[in-house]
Amino acid sequence: MARILGEERHALAVQDPVSGSVITLYYRRPTSEERVAYQLSAYQIDGGERRFRLGETRLKFGREILLGFEPGDFLIREDGELVPLDPERHPDWQDQIIRYAPDLVSYLAQQVFEGLRVVGRGEAEWD
Repeated sequence: MARILGEERHALAVQDPVSGSVITLYYRRPTSEERVAYQLSAYQIDGGERRFRLGETRLKFGREILLGFEPGDFLIREDGELVPLDPERHPDWQDQIIRYAPDLVSYLAQQVFEGLRVVGRGEAEWD
């Protein structure tokens, strides 16, 4: 499938290792400035020592580009019952995903900011 230039919202389907289901995360493309900031924030100089901060960087920037998800992809407990997490009813939806599914947000950032790969000669498709 071709990339549609100018699209505001993109989707990443992820095989969730916790639920075993496919979860679709919607995101916006990062700006050039965000791409540079992402790269620069992966390392921090602290007291003359270089500190690796890739985990924090992925979570921070993943949150910034995350726009939503498919209805029913996340469930929460309300009054003892499981109900779908809904951005319309739950304004803290991003906080809940960051708290309970940071692995998915980090993976989103990893794929969007670091995920480009080159197909070698003779390879018809991605690994």
